[in-house]
Amino acid sequence: MMESSKRPLNVLARNLNNPIQVKLKNNMEYRGKMTECDSYMNLILEEAVEYENNAPMANYGNILIRGNNILYISVTPTQ
Repeated sequence: MMESSKRPLNVLARNLNNPIQVKLKNNMEYRGKMTECDSYMNLILEEAVEYENNAPMANYGNILIRGNNILYISVTPTQ
């Protein structure tokens, strides 16, 4: 059984207000500060930037990403 501190939702909750990288199933990638997440892994990112092939394509303010569109999430470890 997975430790409760290692469960994906717990990892996300511990990383609120930290930078994350989100890759979607359609190959789009977003980076920004995660300010909200819920039990469906719906996310709100602030200062979101859209990337394609590691190059920034567009700057957004706040965006909502639906959890069912997410391929993976990479969290930046807190210092």
